[in-house]
Amino acid sequence: MNSNKFIIAIFSLFACMGLIITISCRQSAEDNSLLNLDVINVSISEITIITEVAFSQEEKAKGLSGRKDLPDGQGMLFYYSDSRPKGFWMQGMLFAIDIVWIGEDCTILEIDNDLSPPTSHDSVLTIYSAPKLTRSVLELKSGQAKSLGLNIGDKVVYEAADINKYTLCRE
Repeated sequence: MNSNKFIIAIFSLFACMGLIITISCRQSAEDNSLLNLDVINVSISEITIITEVAFSQEEKAKGLSGRKDLPDGQGMLFYYSDSRPKGFWMQGMLFAIDIVWIGEDCTILEIDNDLSPPTSHDSVLTIYSAPKLTRSVLELKSGQAKSLGLNIGDKVVYEAADINKYTLCRE
């Protein structure tokens, strides 16, 4: 019985992702960034990464797509108010990324390194799935997770002065 619920939940997730992909494909390719995103510091071990926070469904659907690059030491944090299975795709991405999966306990669960963008608009999109239930996901330019020395099990801390809509990861 529980496995049927899980399968239905996964199917629903993919159906929602298909809708989000359809909506995001309609946006102009010239729109290379989201406006008015919150910017916070994310600390992992002794490293601080400046991140834009994708909180709304629109912000999450857009993500880093359409951008030509991402500076070293910067990223995008995808925050979810609840933990659930998540999948990411690279629709409209123009550069390779690392995906850092962050668990409910604010530790790194897994790191997917050097994920390449689709080769054309007609490419079948690969869905990168979370290893476990995740609370947030950090996207970095490819190679950054390794060069910053990020590891599975590292504690993640969101340092924010005035962002009250998030449940922060605290020390």
